[in-house]
Amino acid sequence: MSFCHSNMFNSNFAMVRPSETAMFLLLVAFVAPSLASNILYPVETESRELRTLHGLWNFKISPLSNQLIGFDEKWYTVRFETLGDYWKMPVPSSYNDVSTNSTIRDYVGWSWYQYEFYVPKRWTDDQLNVFLRFGSVHFKSIVWLNGQLCVDHEGGHLPFVGDATRFLKYGEPNLIVVAVNNTLRPDTVPQGYTKFPNNTYKYPNGYRIYSHEFDYFDYSGINRAVHLYTTPKSYVCDITVLTSFENNYSEGVVDYKVDICGNNVSQCNITLLDTNRNIVVESNTCSGQLRIPNVIPWWPIMSGKQHIAYLYTFQVKTNNENSDYYRMRIGVRTLQWTTKELLINDEPLYLRGFGKHEDSIIRGRGYDDALSARDFYLIKWLGANSFRTSHYPYAEETLQQADSEGILVIVESAACNLRIFGPDVMKFHKGVMTEIVNRDKNHPSVIMWSLANEPYNNIEVSVPYFRELYQHVRTMDPSRPITFVNSQQIQNAKAIEYMDILTLNRYSSWYSDSGHLELIQHQTYNELEAFTKKYNKPILLTEYGAGAISGLHSLPETMWSEDYHVTLLQEHFKTFDSLILNKIPILGEMIWNFADFKTPQEYIRPGLCVKGLFTRERQPKMAAYVVKTRYDTFRNNSPWPNPSLNCV
Repeated sequence: MSFCHSNMFNSNFAMVRPSETAMFLLLVAFVAPSLASNILYPVETESRELRTLHGLWNFKISPLSNQLIGFDEKWYTVRFETLGDYWKMPVPSSYNDVSTNSTIRDYVGWSWYQYEFYVPKRWTDDQLNVFLRFGSVHFKSIVWLNGQLCVDHEGGHLPFVGDATRFLKYGEPNLIVVAVNNTLRPDTVPQGYTKFPNNTYKYPNGYRIYSHEFDYFDYSGINRAVHLYTTPKSYVCDITVLTSFENNYSEGVVDYKVDICGNNVSQCNITLLDTNRNIVVESNTCSGQLRIPNVIPWWPIMSGKQHIAYLYTFQVKTNNENSDYYRMRIGVRTLQWTTKELLINDEPLYLRGFGKHEDSIIRGRGYDDALSARDFYLIKWLGANSFRTSHYPYAEETLQQADSEGILVIVESAACNLRIFGPDVMKFHKGVMTEIVNRDKNHPSVIMWSLANEPYNNIEVSVPYFRELYQHVRTMDPSRPITFVNSQQIQNAKAIEYMDILTLNRYSSWYSDSGHLELIQHQTYNELEAFTKKYNKPILLTEYGAGAISGLHSLPETMWSEDYHVTLLQEHFKTFDSLILNKIPILGEMIWNFADFKTPQEYIRPGLCVKGLFTRERQPKMAAYVVKTRYDTFRNNSPWPNPSLNCV
């Protein structure tokens, strides 16, 4: 999405000056919008070619005292080798932890990437469209090809696409330049603040203090894949599927809509294939319904079914001279929610998992196939069935793997600790949610939308805000429950009554009543029961846990030791079992966090949040073995564990 903010530099930088550069930046959103409806994941087919622009890019940062120098000197038109003072930076990766330079690690402002590449001459001979797609750039980005403005986007963690066809030089060297600004503002999601303290005794004149509302390190740069891909002039640009069952779940129903962009083509051939590439059903319309006899439903892991995570292939072929082909894997499943339960394919779900972070050494938030594969192996080793994309949408590749592994996902927006509510934030937040739903709507693994994490919903203005945002998302997707994660006390929590499911973060005997493990069962049981009775909705505990420094032991247990971490979890397990036994509508238990992750520098943490079941290097702590024992006692995805469970 492209937003234009007239206060762009007032809120971020000390210097404000009317200039051609500033006017250029204000006009960018109008002349180079992202192709918001053209966001299908790039795939290679018989009609499409696909290549990545991964590797070591040239990288520069603008001095804080002259943030607009790159625009004034038109860095987007010259090779950085001629300018000097640049670094090599891998893409995809966050830039913060790659070098040994603390200025780059902590940099907030305009950074610049540049890369040279070739494309084949036949792409223009064949009269193909060529699109440039970024999986995620954090936070605001402006992209030039060969000195020409191609596309801009604001908002991290989500993809955007520009039409590169007319900007490329075919059979010749091409220069791509990306300007990236990771400065957050009060009107963005998430929110950030820039202040200039009026205290020259303590701070130098013009000193800038930048802060944000969340407690994870704000990794920045080109964090996900950069693709070039081709299509015919008429091409498939969006697909929407909605699945259901009939005839006692023996027949699958796929309602679908395919959007074709380009020339006036309105006819499609639709083919649904099974895992052996056999044709299941066909259609010759771009919008309609497919009926699947003897359907194999998509079931999550540990459902006890013969087929887990079964995926069909939805194949589209445009019906014209130069046909476009696109294939997408889909699962046939339904979701329902009541005042007591969350059900998949009419069977109750009990979520066992955690919040995660896209975080690793050196790469930061940069997507990495090896790390993602390791995480999924660990998820399955634990016996977990779910995770939340705390606190932002994760890479598309992660959701694709969740689809194929049968792992359930709550997709959360980047609205972490939202403090300021108003029309500007609402506009931005709606845009973010629109992009999230458009991107992730067809994933069977995605079972819930989370609008925000721990907002300041103790103030009255949050009520109309979340009510309106809920309706915005509900209009786009009628098939999934919607929530936001509450951390307010029951007497202060507002707006949660408009959500479908209650979600709660609580840290008994850690942030509150620190060290008092004996209070966990009493406090957690009473509070979860009170929420469900007051709002007549089921509740999911989305965060609970404790910090544990790997290798630190204490007998008897003390805070920060692995022993304390284990006991705290075991006390919660007892509470969950009591809630289940007494039929309190609890939907699951999600630990904070899957693995240790980097935080901003502060005296209360050693550079990391150490609440992970695994270290940042993905090795298990004591707690991981205890959680594995707990999760392995569940026979399936229902809330009923093995009766022999003993949580002592």
